[in-house]
Amino acid sequence: PSFVSATLFALAACPAAGVRVSRPALAHVRASVPQSRREAVRGAALAAAAALVGASAPAFAEKSKGYMTMDEYNKLKAREAKDQRLYGQFEALRTRASQTSEFNKLAESGDFSKLSELSRGWEATIRKELLEAAAKELEGEAKQKGQDINKLVLADLKGIDKLAKAGAGDEVPAASASLRQHVLDFVALEPQRLQDTFGVGDL
Repeated sequence: PSFVSATLFALAACPAAGVRVSRPALAHVRASVPQSRREAVRGAALAAAAALVGASAPAFAEKSKGYMTMDEYNKLKAREAKDQRLYGQFEALRTRASQTSEFNKLAESGDFSKLSELSRGWEATIRKELLEAAAKELEGEAKQKGQDINKLVLADLKGIDKLAKAGAGDEVPAASASLRQHVLDFVALEPQRLQDTFGVGDL
């Protein structure tokens, strides 16, 4: 049988190919092929049809997005790791906000050298490594708010350091309260997706 005959059989045998073959054309092919060879042609035709449908499968899968490519998977895992790190930063800041009372204790005891040291320690680690780093990962309006709060926290810490050097212990509680509130304001900017993914709900 000719290549044209085999092709017509293939298309007729597999409607998924999307091509209609007229009955007269198919009848002509059948009449021109001896019965003993017709089965062999049909077998080859079905194989060709399967190959034709198989060739279109990747395009269909791509269109339906029924799978994930390796690149997509790697990007997803990178985003999860990034979100988990950001969640940890917000949790650490939430804890640190409750520890601002340490400034008051040092001021009450008159240990101004440690008070100054503590304010500078907050500036180098808690503000810069946690709050400022987290602010950079926020998006949209929250990002701008986070950057603004970061500046306020910096001003709070510089103010406490200045009070410590001046020995003005009576003014420290108000300054530490301002610092605590600004840290909590920043924590309130935590994206909801972080709590939904990593947070522990009520048991």
